[in-house]
Amino acid sequence: MKYLKQFESVRDTVEQLSPYHYYQDRYWKLRGHWRKLLFDWTRREPCDAKVELDRDHYLAGSTDTLTFTYTVGSEPWIPGTRIALYFPIFLGGIEHLRELATFQGPDGQAGYGARIVAEPSVADVVVHVNVHSVGSVFTCVEVVFDEGCLESGGTLRMVVGDTLANKPPVISEKAQTLTFRTAVDFKGDDQFRPIKPDIILPGRGNTAIRLDCRVAATPKPGEAFALKITAADSYNGNPAYAYSGRLSISATGAPVNGPDAFTASESAHGSLTIDGLSVASANGVSRVVVLDTDNAVMGVSNPVCPAATPPGLSLYYGEIHAHTELSDGVGTPDDAMRWGRDVERLDFAGLADHFERGQSYNETREEKWQRTRRVIERYNNPGRFATLLGYELGTLEAHRNVYFPNGDGRMIVDDEHGDTVTMDNVYDKLEGEDYILIPHAPKYHGINWRAQHRPERQRLVEICSAWGISEEGGPLSVRAGLDLGLKLGFTGGTDNHSAEPAHAFYAGFGGLTGVFAKELTREEIFTALMARRTFATNGCRMILNFNINDHFMGEETNIDQVSKVVVQGRAITMAPIQGIDIIRNGEVVHTLNPREKCDELTVEWTDPDGPHQQVLERELTGEKTLYYYLRIRAAGDSFGWTSPIWINRL
Repeated sequence: MKYLKQFESVRDTVEQLSPYHYYQDRYWKLRGHWRKLLFDWTRREPCDAKVELDRDHYLAGSTDTLTFTYTVGSEPWIPGTRIALYFPIFLGGIEHLRELATFQGPDGQAGYGARIVAEPSVADVVVHVNVHSVGSVFTCVEVVFDEGCLESGGTLRMVVGDTLANKPPVISEKAQTLTFRTAVDFKGDDQFRPIKPDIILPGRGNTAIRLDCRVAATPKPGEAFALKITAADSYNGNPAYAYSGRLSISATGAPVNGPDAFTASESAHGSLTIDGLSVASANGVSRVVVLDTDNAVMGVSNPVCPAATPPGLSLYYGEIHAHTELSDGVGTPDDAMRWGRDVERLDFAGLADHFERGQSYNETREEKWQRTRRVIERYNNPGRFATLLGYELGTLEAHRNVYFPNGDGRMIVDDEHGDTVTMDNVYDKLEGEDYILIPHAPKYHGINWRAQHRPERQRLVEICSAWGISEEGGPLSVRAGLDLGLKLGFTGGTDNHSAEPAHAFYAGFGGLTGVFAKELTREEIFTALMARRTFATNGCRMILNFNINDHFMGEETNIDQVSKVVVQGRAITMAPIQGIDIIRNGEVVHTLNPREKCDELTVEWTDPDGPHQQVLERELTGEKTLYYYLRIRAAGDSFGWTSPIWINRL
C-alpha cells in the first residue's frame, strides 16, 4: 500500500507543522484536486469498460467486504493506466472510528489503515493501490498499472475489506443510497473517462432497539390524526428493514382515543403509520406510549395539546437544512425526502445543497438544479408533507440559505464567467422572486451583521445546528445581530450532510423548527416563516407558546399601545424542564425554575421596568426598539428558543 503526499508545496516545512495543520492543508488541497478530476470526468464521454459490485444492498452497522470487478473494454490497460473509484462520504463509519479512512501525517504514521487490495486476472500484470483520503468526508482509491497489460475482456478485482488478505471489513452506519463513481485514465495524463452506469448500493436498517413515535402536536379536539412510528436501529436510527411485531398502544395524561393494539408487518420495513387517533379535550396534554414486549422495544411520542396554539393555527415541525450527494454530502435527494417524511416523520422539509463553483463536481449545475426541483415537487403532498425548494449560497459571507414558496425559484450562484453572488448583489439578483434568506450558523461561520440587510427578505436566523448554538457569545452571535437592530426570528437546522433532515450526529447538536401555520401546505409554511411564527430547538419536539400583551412570537407592536409589558409563555417538553429564561435586549431579566420535576411549565411575568426606559436606538437600523424572547432549558442539553417580539417607538 502506498500512501501519497500528493502535493509538494509544503514539503520543505512539513516537519514544522502540527498533525492537525498538516491534515487541514492536505484536506483542502487533496479534496479539491480529486473534485476537479471528478468534475472533468463526469463531463466526458464514458468509456466502454464495465464495473460490477458483488451485492445489491448492505446492512447498516454490519462489517462487510465489497468486491468491485472491472472488465476491460476495447482499449487495453497498459503501464500508466489508472483506475479511480470515488467513495461516498462516511463509508467506513463515523461511530466506528472511520475504518476505511486513511491519512498519513508528518510523523509517518499511517492513520487508521486502508482496507483495499487489487487483483488483476493476468498473473504478470503488476499494480499498486493509492488511497487518497481525508477522514470520513473524502476517499478516492486509485489503482495504477506498473507492468503488463490487460486486454479486452480482462478483469481487475478491487476488494475493500478482504479478510483473506488480513484486511478488516468496512462498515457504514447509515442506511442510505451509496453512489460509487469510477473512471479510467488510459494514459496516465489525468484524462479520466467515466465508467457508466454508476454503482448504486442501497442500505437497509439493522435490528430495532427503540420505537420513535410522532403524532400531531396540536390537533383539534375530535380530529383524527395518525401515530407514526419508526422502529429504529442502534447505529443511526435507521428504520429496521426486517422489523415486525405486535404493538400495544396507550397514553399518559389526557385520554387518547383510538386503537389499543397494532400488528406491524415486515413489509413496512420499520416505518409504520396507525390512523384513527384523536383527543377529546383541548386543554389536556397527552403522550402516546407504544410497547412491543416480544422485541423488547418501546417509545413515547411527542406531547399533544390542542390548546397550545393560537386560534386558526396549527403547530408543524420541520427541517430545511440538509445536504445530499449533489454537493458535499452522501445519499440522494430522494433519500433525504424519504428520511424526513418516513423516518423523522417531519411535517415539512427542504434541501439546501450547494450549487456554486467547486460544488458541482459530480453533476453539472443545471442537472443538479433540475433534479432537485423534480424531487421537491414529487414529494410535496399538501396536508401530509410539505416540501420547500431552496439551496445554500456559500459565497454570502459565511453562508445563507434561500427558500421559495413554490417550485419555480431562481438559482443564483457564481457562474463560469467569474460572476460571484455577494451580500452587495444578492437581493438584486433575486429581484422579482418571492423568497426568504436565512443566515446559517452565524457564530461559527464569521457572519457579518453589518452587511446589506433587507428586513423584508432576511426574516430569520438559524440559531442552532450541528455546528452548535449561536445564541450568545460575541459579535457573531444571534444576540449581537438583534442588538444591532436586525429583526430576526429563529429557526433550527441540522446542516446534515447525509440526506437525513432533522438527524443530528450527536445529541444536542441538531436543529428543528416549529412553525405555526394555517395549514400544512408549502405556501402556508412559507407564509409562517416570513411572519416569524417560529421557534427553534436543538432537536427535541417541544411545544412553545409566547405572547406579550396579546402579540404572538415574531410580531411587532407600538410602544404607545403598551402601558406595561406582560410576558406569557408555556413550554411542554419531552424531557424535564430545568428553567425558562426571559431575555430582554440580550440579557436574562427573569428566570422561572420549576420547584419539582415537570415537563410542562407556564410563565406569566410583568416587567417591573417600564417599556419606555428599555427602548434602545439600534446602531444599524436607527430604529428605537425593545425585544423579548424565551429560552427553554430541559434535561439532556435540550434547548428551545421562541422568536422574539419587538416593541417599537415610532
